[in-house]
Amino acid sequence: MVSVVQPSVYSYEQIIAAALEIVREHGWSAVTARAIAKQLGSSTMPIYSRVTSVDDLEQDVRRQACAVLKDYQRCPFTSDTLLNAAFGYVRFARDEKNLFRYLYLERPEALNAENASGMSQSFVLDFGEGSEQQKALEEVQRKGQDDLVQYTWIFVHGLATLVSSGTYASVSDKAILRFLTDAGQAFHMWSSSDNPAKGR
Repeated sequence: MVSVVQPSVYSYEQIIAAALEIVREHGWSAVTARAIAKQLGSSTMPIYSRVTSVDDLEQDVRRQACAVLKDYQRCPFTSDTLLNAAFGYVRFARDEKNLFRYLYLERPEALNAENASGMSQSFVLDFGEGSEQQKALEEVQRKGQDDLVQYTWIFVHGLATLVSSGTYASVSDKAILRFLTDAGQAFHMWSSSDNPAKGR
C-alpha cells in the first residue's frame, strides 16, 4: 500500500480556495482554522503560519465569491447583456445558496441608500470600462440610468433572496427569465418617463 504524503506547506491561495469551499457547503460561520485544515487534509499549523488576519482572509474569500457571481452574470444566457447580469444574479442565488447568503445576508456590505444615485457608476466598475454591460447601460437615457440600475437591482435582489431562501421551492430558468423580463420592461418604462413619483 502506497501512502500519500500531504504537503507540509500550503499557499495562501490554496487556503482561500479551501475557505471558499467551506462557505459554499456550510456558510461563513463554519470557517475556522480547524475546518480549513480538514478541507486541505493538514494540521492547523500551515493555516496559522499563512493567515495573519481573519479580516484579510474574509476579504479575500469575499473577492473569490464575488468572482463566482460575476462569472454567472457574464454568461450569455440571452442576447440581452443587462438581462444576463440580472438572470445570472438570480441563478447564482439558486445554485450557490450559501455563497449568496454569505455575501448578502450573513455578512453584507452596507449599502447607503442616499448614495444609490451612483449605482450606475458602481455597476460599470463591477463589470469594467468598455464592457458589454456598460455599453448596454449607456443605451438608456442618461437621466434614467441610475433609476434603472437602482430599482431593477432592488427587484432582482428581492427575487434572488426568495429563491435562495426556498420561498420559491423550485424555480426554473424559464420562470426566472419571465419574472425578470416582465419587471425589466416595467422599470425601463418607468425610468424613461416623466413620472412625478420619481423625485420623492
